[in-house]
Amino acid sequence: MKKLLLFLLALTIGFAGYAQKTYTLRPGVKATKVETMQPQKEGMDFENRSLSEVPVKAPQNVVKSGDSHIVSIVNIGGAANIYTYGYYNGTATYVWYNKDLNAVSNLHRMGGPVGPPGQYSGDLAYDLSLDGGMTWTNQIKVYESNISGGQYNTDAARYPQGALYNPEGNTDPANAYMAFFAANLDGTNGGSWGGYSYGVGNLADPDYVTKHLSSSDLGNGFYQGIPTAFTVTRGTGTAIMADASLLDSYTEYLGNLIFYRGEFDENAGDYIYEKFLHPAPAEYARYLKIGFDPLGQTGYVFWNNANGSFPMVEGWDYPLLVKTTDGGQTWSDVIAVELSGPDGIAGIKNWLSDEMIAEIWEAPLPTRDEIMYTSLWWNSNIAVDAWGNPHLGTSVHVCGPGLDPGYIIILEGSFGMFNIYSIDDDNTDWQAIPLGATKTYDGVFGDLTEMNRMDVTSSWDGTKIFFTWLDTHVPGVTTNVSPDIFARGFDVVENAITYDVAVNAFDGATNVTYLSEGMWQAYFKSAAYYSKDEGEAGNMTYTIPMVYADFDPADPGSPVQFKYIQDFYFADGDFVLPTGNPAITGVGITEPAHQGIISVSQNYPNPFNKNTTVLVNLEKKSNLSLVVSNILGQQVLEIKRGEVPSGTHQFIIDGSNLGSGIYFYTVFAGKESVTRKMVIE
Repeated sequence: MKKLLLFLLALTIGFAGYAQKTYTLRPGVKATKVETMQPQKEGMDFENRSLSEVPVKAPQNVVKSGDSHIVSIVNIGGAANIYTYGYYNGTATYVWYNKDLNAVSNLHRMGGPVGPPGQYSGDLAYDLSLDGGMTWTNQIKVYESNISGGQYNTDAARYPQGALYNPEGNTDPANAYMAFFAANLDGTNGGSWGGYSYGVGNLADPDYVTKHLSSSDLGNGFYQGIPTAFTVTRGTGTAIMADASLLDSYTEYLGNLIFYRGEFDENAGDYIYEKFLHPAPAEYARYLKIGFDPLGQTGYVFWNNANGSFPMVEGWDYPLLVKTTDGGQTWSDVIAVELSGPDGIAGIKNWLSDEMIAEIWEAPLPTRDEIMYTSLWWNSNIAVDAWGNPHLGTSVHVCGPGLDPGYIIILEGSFGMFNIYSIDDDNTDWQAIPLGATKTYDGVFGDLTEMNRMDVTSSWDGTKIFFTWLDTHVPGVTTNVSPDIFARGFDVVENAITYDVAVNAFDGATNVTYLSEGMWQAYFKSAAYYSKDEGEAGNMTYTIPMVYADFDPADPGSPVQFKYIQDFYFADGDFVLPTGNPAITGVGITEPAHQGIISVSQNYPNPFNKNTTVLVNLEKKSNLSLVVSNILGQQVLEIKRGEVPSGTHQFIIDGSNLGSGIYFYTVFAGKESVTRKMVIE
């Protein structure tokens, strides 16, 4: 016991000593407080991020006809204003795709320029395509508010979410439904909020709808607010909504998550929900997101905050999750993901180059273990792959040592989007792959502030994960007010990532709206949870259903016209291993047939912890070498053989000086190369 107390004392002293270290930002490097987006205090260079810039629209007639890289965009439904698609909470479940029906849907509030006159903004509608997004039926009303009270009806729906329920394998729309869940204005949680509105609408019969209302039950801890997590699982068809129990909707987190879990009753033609609380200790919880594997059994609720798990990173946000393996009936304790510090994720700790570190801080420079990182509430989303691994799409920002908690560095290239994912059942082994640096992260639209709006999309079989976000690259514009959509794909099986070498690429990510009518004005984007997958194995395409809003960006109360992007996709050939090879094969580039390398073996043994062997068979005399890279593409080992004759050659890789994890080895023979994956235990 005495030894344990001494150890804890030493640990506490270590944390205290760590927290006392301070470093000085270089002149001109700005920081901002993320909770309020207001400057900190006099005497340091802090930026007021609430200052708005005038959005810049792309030149007219930017679309180049006949260019296969330019996406096709069509008008779908509309709404009275942009508040239907998120209010400082990024994207949620608005767009959905179902493969068995080849159906795409988009749920939103009503009103605006589309549909019959007299639409009320408290009613809900969805737009529906039954041919994969080619043709649409718009403004299908699924919910009507009719309880009068004050300026708005007390059951007026706000911030709705929707997903398609379709029995597995069914192809008849008459057996399928739009399931929706929204906040309403019944005021039972101390302010405007407190009520939920939910129900379904039949896809083949627009007159068939159901409507249910549920008020806050304060005596039993159900302090209901504005949900941002809703899904309908595959396989089981279970509908699940998660919300944080918040006093007066926003002011204080009460330590519980609110779940509404519904099973579809075919006889009733409706979901039957049960509600329950789940303890989830954290400093705060808001902007929850939810994802499930294709079987509908393993799922996660994800948000960014802190819960005291890591004393040395107190004050900074990091990913928090609760997990289910029984389809949402029961949930785990809070899982905390340590981004930085000595036990942080290597892919994040090695994110900044040495040059960028020196650009942020004056000497003496912090070590990589001392640099703190934070993830932002409203720039995050989640999907779960076929093996039940969570993939957290989130922005990661640098926290300046010596600054008050909650401040992030504002320096282009120091923040970016990441895929943070777990590769073990107990969610202790976390990896991170940078998806791309971002030039901006926040944009002000009237009284709305919106961020990069990360969406995470899974292929139908859960073997590919796609990430989409907004960023502004207009010269001279420093905030995210003139956004394009950027995208990146990740192959879960091969640990490969899409890499765009075209002129419209940024840091390897693809600019989806480049030269289209959405260029510089893809406001308030949302993407579906599942992609539209077509083709044969090894030659598949993955179309990502996406919607953005066309409105007056200076006036969030102006009418909205939703725009659907019909044909943006990644193909199997777009995925490459992140080896850092400058000759990396990218989108649209075909690899030449191998003429010198006959074969490269998988290393044996694999996994290994000391030595492993690779055999290479050459057809002709070649200059031969082998390079080992980590998951970030950084070279960690090179073995040069020089010019060797044709035949079989052996490489022995010594992994004793390398840390455990996933690596890639690339064999070079002349101008040819072959890459394979290996694992060090």
